[in-house]
Amino acid sequence: MSTTLKALGVEVLSFTKSRQEEAVHTQSSLRITPFLRIDSETFDWSTIIAKPELISIKGKKHESYVNAETMEEDLLQGEAQWPYAENSLYLFSSSSPFRLSLLQTLSSQKLVNFMRLITIINVAAVCAYDYQSRIESEDYERNRICTTLEIVCNTLFGLECLSQIIVQGFVFGKNTYLKSWWNIANFATFISTWAILGDINSSNQLVHILRVIRIFRALRLIQDSKTLKKQLDAFIGSFQRLGPILVPLLFVVLYYSIIGLHLFMGVTEYRCRETPEPEDGKWIAVEEIKHLCGIWDCPEDTYCGSLADHGLPKDLQENRYEQFGFGFIRFDDFFYSLFVVFTFLTIIGWSGTTFMFWRAMTTYVTAFYFVSLIFILAYLLSNLLLASFYESFMVLSSIKQNKNSDNEQEALENEIKKKKQQQMMTRLQQLNDQKNQKRVKKRKYEVSLYYEEEEQENDILGEKFKKFQHFSNLIVKSNLFNYLSCSMILISTIVIISDHHQISDEIYQNLLIVDFICIVYFIVELIITIWGIGMEQFKEIIDIFDSLVILSQFILIVVLFFLDENVIINYNNYVNFVKALKMLRLMKFLYIARIFYSISVLARCLVQTLLKIKDLIFLFIFLIIITSLFGQELLAYKVRFEELPNGELEISHSNEGISAPINYEGFGNALMAATNVFYNEEWHITMFIHAQKIWVSILYHIISILMGQVLFVRLFLAVFLNEFCQQLKKIEQEIKPINFLLHGKKVFNFIVQFIKKRRRSKIHSQAQLQQQINPQPRSSANPARVSMFHNLNGIKLQRLPESTHNELLDQKVQTPSNIFSNKESMIDPLKKEDKPTEKNTDNKNHPEDDHIQDHNIEDHQHEEDVDHDSSQDEHLKSPDEPSHPVQGKIINKRIQQKSVRKTNSERTLFIFAPESDFRQLVTTLVTNIYFRIFNFTLILLTCIRIALLSPLEDPNSDLSYVLQIGYIFLTVFYILVILLNCIAFGLYKTEKSFFRQSVYNIFSFAITIVDLITLIFDISHPLSKFITSLRILQFIQIGAVFSQNIAYAQASLLNAFTQMIQLAIFCIIILSIYGIFALKMLKGTMYYCDAYDAENKEHIKTSTDCYDYGGSWINQILTFDTIFSSILTLFCVATSENWIPLQIQAWNAVGIDRQPISSNNRTFSVYFQIFFFLGFLCLLNMFIGLIVNAYQEAKMKAQNLHLLDETQREWFQIKMQIYTMKPLVKSKKPENPLRKLLFFMVKQKYFKIFWLVIIFSNTLVLALHFQRADENYINALDVINDIFVSIFAFEILCRFFAKEKHLYFKDISNIVDIIAIWWAIANLFIKNKDDYNFYFKRISNAISVAYQLQRNYRIVKRFNNLEKLFSSIFSVIPNALSMLFIMFIFLFIYTTLGIDMFAFIRTQTSLNGWDQHFRKFSTAMFALIKVASSESWWTIMIDTLHEQSPNYACNYMSTYEDFLVYGFNGCGTPYAYLYFISFHIIFSLMILNLLIASVLVAYEEHVKSEESAVSKYQLNDVLSLWRNYDPEGKGFINYKDFWKLSSEIAIIFGVAQDDLLDVNNKKNFLKVLNIPIYESKESNMLCYKFHDVILSLTKISVTLKYGVTNLEPTDKIIQQKLLAQLGDLQRKDLMNQFTPTSFNSGDMVAIIYIQKKFRLWKKRVQVLREGGDVKAIYNEMSDLKNMIKKQLELEEQQEKQN
Repeated sequence: MSTTLKALGVEVLSFTKSRQEEAVHTQSSLRITPFLRIDSETFDWSTIIAKPELISIKGKKHESYVNAETMEEDLLQGEAQWPYAENSLYLFSSSSPFRLSLLQTLSSQKLVNFMRLITIINVAAVCAYDYQSRIESEDYERNRICTTLEIVCNTLFGLECLSQIIVQGFVFGKNTYLKSWWNIANFATFISTWAILGDINSSNQLVHILRVIRIFRALRLIQDSKTLKKQLDAFIGSFQRLGPILVPLLFVVLYYSIIGLHLFMGVTEYRCRETPEPEDGKWIAVEEIKHLCGIWDCPEDTYCGSLADHGLPKDLQENRYEQFGFGFIRFDDFFYSLFVVFTFLTIIGWSGTTFMFWRAMTTYVTAFYFVSLIFILAYLLSNLLLASFYESFMVLSSIKQNKNSDNEQEALENEIKKKKQQQMMTRLQQLNDQKNQKRVKKRKYEVSLYYEEEEQENDILGEKFKKFQHFSNLIVKSNLFNYLSCSMILISTIVIISDHHQISDEIYQNLLIVDFICIVYFIVELIITIWGIGMEQFKEIIDIFDSLVILSQFILIVVLFFLDENVIINYNNYVNFVKALKMLRLMKFLYIARIFYSISVLARCLVQTLLKIKDLIFLFIFLIIITSLFGQELLAYKVRFEELPNGELEISHSNEGISAPINYEGFGNALMAATNVFYNEEWHITMFIHAQKIWVSILYHIISILMGQVLFVRLFLAVFLNEFCQQLKKIEQEIKPINFLLHGKKVFNFIVQFIKKRRRSKIHSQAQLQQQINPQPRSSANPARVSMFHNLNGIKLQRLPESTHNELLDQKVQTPSNIFSNKESMIDPLKKEDKPTEKNTDNKNHPEDDHIQDHNIEDHQHEEDVDHDSSQDEHLKSPDEPSHPVQGKIINKRIQQKSVRKTNSERTLFIFAPESDFRQLVTTLVTNIYFRIFNFTLILLTCIRIALLSPLEDPNSDLSYVLQIGYIFLTVFYILVILLNCIAFGLYKTEKSFFRQSVYNIFSFAITIVDLITLIFDISHPLSKFITSLRILQFIQIGAVFSQNIAYAQASLLNAFTQMIQLAIFCIIILSIYGIFALKMLKGTMYYCDAYDAENKEHIKTSTDCYDYGGSWINQILTFDTIFSSILTLFCVATSENWIPLQIQAWNAVGIDRQPISSNNRTFSVYFQIFFFLGFLCLLNMFIGLIVNAYQEAKMKAQNLHLLDETQREWFQIKMQIYTMKPLVKSKKPENPLRKLLFFMVKQKYFKIFWLVIIFSNTLVLALHFQRADENYINALDVINDIFVSIFAFEILCRFFAKEKHLYFKDISNIVDIIAIWWAIANLFIKNKDDYNFYFKRISNAISVAYQLQRNYRIVKRFNNLEKLFSSIFSVIPNALSMLFIMFIFLFIYTTLGIDMFAFIRTQTSLNGWDQHFRKFSTAMFALIKVASSESWWTIMIDTLHEQSPNYACNYMSTYEDFLVYGFNGCGTPYAYLYFISFHIIFSLMILNLLIASVLVAYEEHVKSEESAVSKYQLNDVLSLWRNYDPEGKGFINYKDFWKLSSEIAIIFGVAQDDLLDVNNKKNFLKVLNIPIYESKESNMLCYKFHDVILSLTKISVTLKYGVTNLEPTDKIIQQKLLAQLGDLQRKDLMNQFTPTSFNSGDMVAIIYIQKKFRLWKKRVQVLREGGDVKAIYNEMSDLKNMIKKQLELEEQQEKQN
C-alpha cells in the first residue's frame, strides 16, 4: 500500500497533539463511536476515503499557519508558523501575548459581525446626509446626527486598523497591513473621514478631496462578504483580458479624433446672426435658431458667419444650449475631439451630434464620418469587449486540455474532500436521527403511561387527520386540480388585463367580483396544497414565490376587513395594485403548463439564470450605490438653474434656483442618476449640465461610464449569455414537450375505431333483419363472398402492441434550440400488415432490414402515398408473388401510375423533352455565367428604380416616364428569365426544378406575378412597390455564393426564426405582467392641457380649467390606459435610449382629469429602473443568446464540424489555416547598382526605425492643431507636415525601386501608400489655391490626414505583440462586413416603404424636414439607422402617428395632386405602429444581434486559433522558414532540403528535434508522414508539396507534443466531406509544373538506395575505364545491400508483431 500511496503522491500527515484533543472533544460532544486510531492505523483505500483528514497530497506546498483558537500551543510546539511580520511597530514580537490576544480577538466571528453592523451604520449615515446645507447657511439636525455617527464609526474603524497593524505589522515584513489593497482603502478612509469636521463649503480643495475619499468606506460592505468580494475580484481580474481590445480601441479613437479635428475644427462658431457684419466688436447670434449654418442656409434676414473669421473673441455663451451639447461638443482642439469621439463608444447622443455638424459641413461626408465611427466603435469594438468577456467562459483548446486534464493528485484531493464532507454530514444526520427517535420513544412512553385514554382519542383523531391529509395529497397531485388551478390563473389574468381607462362601472364591478372569486380560490388552493404535501410546496423558488403572491392577497383581505373597507368592490388604486400581483402567478403557470413547452423552457431559463448570477446582481446594486454616493458628494447642490419661459434651463449664478430633472440632490435622486449612467441613459446631458459650472462632473461621469457601462455591464451581459445558453440546453434535456401529434393520432384512431364499430353493428343489425325476412341455411352461403372476406382478412390491419407505444414516447422531440435543425420525423403509431410466421422469423434473422424498415416510418408512409421516391418499391411485394389477389392488383396499379408520372416528369412544361435541341440550348444559356450576371443586373436596376421612385415626384415628369418604361422592360425580362429556367429545369416536379432549387425562385415568381398584375391594371398602391422592393433579398442568395459568412447568417436567421417568435411571445407576457401595475396606477392620468395662454398656467389644475381658459385636453400617445398601450410603452422603454421623458410623464401624473405637476411622484422612477434591468439587460439579451446558438449551429453544420469531437474540430481548423496559407516569395537582390543600394538601405534595421519615428512625429504634428491658433504657428505646422510628406514620398520611391514590381504591388499597404502620397501632394496645392471653396479644402485635407495616419499601422506591424492585439479586429471584420451587407438590404426595404408612407407628413419636432424625414431616400435611410441604434426612436414613431386633432391640423394625403394643394401638411397613420415595431424587432433584435453573434463567434475562433495546439503565429514562422528553401514561392521543396526544414519546424512547434532527426527512426518517420512525392518537369527532381509537408509535420508535432492520436474521424463519409471542403482551399496554379507520382515519403528510403546504387555503378564504370581497383566499390555496395536487407527483415518482424 505504501508504494501505491507514494506513486500517487500521498503521504501521512503528522497528527499534532492539539488536533488529537480537538478530535477527542468532537467525539465526546457528538457522542460518535470512536473512529480514529492514531498509533496503529491500517492504511488501505477504505481508510483513505473514510479518513481523508489523515493524508495530504504531495506537490502542493502546504504551510500550516497559526490557528486563533490553538495558537499558543501550536506556536510553542512548533507545529505552526507566524503568518505576519516578526516585529510589529518595532514593539511587539511574534511571541507577544498582547499580539496573540489581538489576533484571537480579530479572528472572532462576533467582532466581524459587529464591524459589519458598524459599516452599515456608517454607510447609512453617509446616505442620509442632506447636502442642502451647501446652499443654506444653517446646518440641519439630521446632518449633525449623521456626522456624529460617522465620527463614532470611524473611531471604531481606527481601533480596528490599529489592532490589525499591531498584529500584522505596518509596512515592512511578511503579509503586513499595507500589502493588501483592501487595507489601504480602509486606512485611507479612516484618515479622510476626519475631514467631515471641516466646513462643507470650505475653499480648501484638500477638504473636498478627503470627503470624497471617505466614500470608499462603502467598499467595506463588499469586503466583508466573501461572495461579493469574489465577484469584485473577478471583475477587476477580467481587465487583463481587455488588452487585445483596448489598444486597438484607443488607436481608433485617436485616429478619428485627429481626422475630426481637421474636418470640423471651428465649424461650431458658424451661427445665424442678426447682422451681415459685426457691429461695435459684437456679432450676436440669433437665439431662436439653434442650428449651425453653412451647408444649411439661414432664414431670411439672418446671416451665417463665424466670429473667428472676423478676428472676434469666442463667445462661450452662444452655444450653451442642449442642441449644441452645452458648448462641449466641438472639434476645436485634440482633447475636445477625443472627448466627442469617446461619447460615440456608448452610442449616446450620436444622432444629435451628427445633425449638429452636417448643417455646417458637407452632409454626406459628415454622415459617413459619424456612421462609420458609430459602427466601428459601438458595434464592432464595443461588442469585442463583450466577446472578450464571453470568450473567457469557452473551452479554448481541447488538445492542450487533454494533456493537462488528467491530474491525478488534484482528482484524488477533490475526491477526498468530497468524501470528508459526506462522511461528516452522514454522521451528524445519523446522530440527530438517533436523538429524535429516543425523544419520540420517551414521549410515547410517558403518554402511554399516564394518558392512555387521551392517547386513544388522539389516535382516532390522528387517523382522521391522516385520511384527510391523504385525500388532500391526492387532490393536489391530480391532473384535474392542476388543470383547474391553471384555468383560474388564466381567468384571473383575463380579468385583470380587461381593466382600462373609461371602463363602465357595471363592467368594472363584475370584473372585481370575478377577481374576488379567484382570490378566494387561490387561498383555498394554497391551504389544500400545504395541507396535502406540506413543505414539499416550498422546494423550488417558483413555488415559494407563488405562495407569497397568494399570501399577499390574504393579507390584503385581512387589512381591508379590519379597516372596514369594501373587500370585493374597491376603487382604490393601491388596493387594485396589490390585487394585480396575482398576474405574477403566470410565471407558475408557465412553469407547469407543458402545453406551452417552448415558453415554459424560456421562463425556466430566465429564472434559473437570474438565480445563478444573483451574486453578480448584488454586486451590480452595490456598485450603483457607491457610484451614487460619489455623485452626491461631488455634485449635489453645486449647480442651480432658472427656468426660462420656453421651458429650458439656464445656469443660476446664485444659490437660489431649481434643480435639473436628473440630479444628485438627495440619495434617491443620486441613486437614479447613477443607475442611468450604468444603463447608458442620457448621462451625457446630466454631465454637461453640471459641467457648465463644475468641471469635475466630466471626470466623474467618464470614470463611471467606463467602469459601469462599458466594462461591468458588458461583463454582466457576458455572464448572462453564457449562463442562459447553458440553462437552455440543460432544461431542454430535463423536460420534454407533450407529443400532440401522438395524442392527436390516438384520438383520431379512437374515433375511427368507434365509427367502424358503429358501422359494423349497423351492418350486423341489417344482416340480422335481412336474415329474418329471407332466412337461408348456413350451408347456402355464397362461396365467393366467403372467399372475398377470407382474402380481405389476409390484409387486415392491426394495432401496434403496447410496447411499441411506450418506445415511441421516448423518441427525440423538437425543442426551442433544434426546431429547424432537427430533421428527424416523429415516429408515430402506424398500422402494420399481418405477416406469416415465416416472414417474422426471417425478419428476426435480419435485424438490419428491420432497422431500415422501421426507421422514419412517417416519411416511409408519405412515400407510399405519393410515390415520390423510387426506393419505396423495395418495401412492396412483387406483383408476381402476391400473397393476396387484391393486394397484387393494387401494387400493379401503383407501379403503372408511377411509371406514367416518371415519363411525364421528364418533360418540362409538358412540352420539352430532355433530348430536345431547344431545351439543351436553353439549359446551356441559363447555366452560363453571363446569364447569371444578366440576372444580377436586372435586380440591381430594379433596386435603383425603386430608390428613385418617390411620391413627391411628378407622375408626368421625364424621370417618372423613364422609370415606368424601365419597369415594363424589367418585368418582361423577369418573365423571360423564369420561362427559360422552367424550360431548362422544369417548374416543380424534379429535384432540380426551378421552384426546388431555392426558395428565392418561388419568391421571384410571386413578385413577378404581382408586377404583371400591377402593370395590367395600372395599380399605384404603395404595397405593390413594397413587394417589388423585396427583390433585393435575392442579393442574400447571391452573396451567400461569394461569402460563407452571409450563408451562415442566412441559415441562422432561418433556424432562429421560430425561436424568436416564441421568445417574443414570452417577452409580451412579461411586459403584460409588468405593465398591469402601471395600468392600475396611471390609467387616465397622462392627459395634459395644450394650446393655452402661458399666463394662465398656474390657474389650470383640472380638465375643466383647461377648457375654461381655451386649452385642449390632450392625451399622450404612449400611455398606460390599456394593457396594449402599457405593453407598447414598456417596449419603447426597453428598446430605446432616451426613455427618461416617458418616466417624467409618469412621475408628473397627478390623477384622472388633473393637470400634471412637475416631479409630483418621483418614486415611479423605481418602477422604470427595475423594468429597464429586466427588459433590456435580461429579456432583450435572451435574443442575443438564441441568435448566438443558432449562428454557431449553422456555421458548424455548414463546415461539417458538428460531426467531429472537440479534438478533431480543433485539428480540422488548424488544417484549414494551413490550406489557406500561401508560400511567400523571397525578394531578390537587384543587379542595378542604384537599386542594389536602395535595396540594401530599405533592408537596414536603422532605416526602418527612422521611418517609424517619422510616422509617429507626423502624427504628433497633426494632433497639435487647434482653433484660433496663431497664424505663424499654423504655418509652421503646415511646413513641418509638408516636410514629412516629402520624406514619405522619398521612402515610397525607395521601396518602389528597391523591390520587384510584382512583389511591391502584391502588398495592399504599398498600394494604399502610393494613393496616400499622391493625395497628400495634391492637397499641398489645393490648400494654397483660392479657387477651391472652404468645404472642398476641408474634405481634401481630412482625407490626406486620414491617409497619413493609416501609416501608423506600420508601427504596429513592427512589433509582434501590437500586431497580435490588432489581429482580433481583423479577425471579425469579414463577419462584420457580411452583416453590413444584410443590414443594408433590410434598410433598403424599409426605407422604400417609409418613403411611401410618410413622405407627406407635416414638419414636427423629430421629423423636422432637414435632419430627419422620409422625403428623400438617403435621409430616410439615415432616420432608420437612428431607429436601429435605439436612440429616441419612439419620438419618430410619435411624429408619424399624429392625426387630426384640436392641437394638430393636418390633411390626409396620398397622391402627388394632394401634395400640390396642401404641401408638407400630411397626417400620420396608425400603420406606423406596425412599421416601426416590426422594423425594430427584425432589424434591431435580429439583424443587429446577428452582428453581435457573428462577432462573438469570430472572436472565439480567433482566440482558439491563437491558443490552439498550433497557433497561427507558429504557422507564420513556418512560412518564413519555407521561403528560405522555396524563394520563388512555387509551393514545392526537394527531398534534400526537407530534413533541415523539418528540424527547424520541430523547434517552432516545441518538439525535440531528436525525435524528428534520429537516423534510426528516419524510415519509420517518413512512413508515418506518408507525404506524396511529385516530380519537377524542369529538373526531374523529386519534391514535396507545401501543404502536404506543413500538414504532416504539424500533425506529427501535435502527436509528439500532446500525445493525441485521434485527430481524424474514422467515418469514411465524413472524411470525404472534409477533404472536399479542404480541396477548395488548395492552390492549383502551379500544379502544371509538377507531375504527381505513385510514391510517397515511405518509399523515399528505397529511392535513395537506388540512386546511391546507380552512383556506385557509375563510379565503378569510371574506375574500370581508368584501370583502377573495384573491390572497394563492391564492398561498399555489399554493405549497402546488407543494410537494406536487415531493415526489411526488421520491418517484417514489426508488422507480424502488430
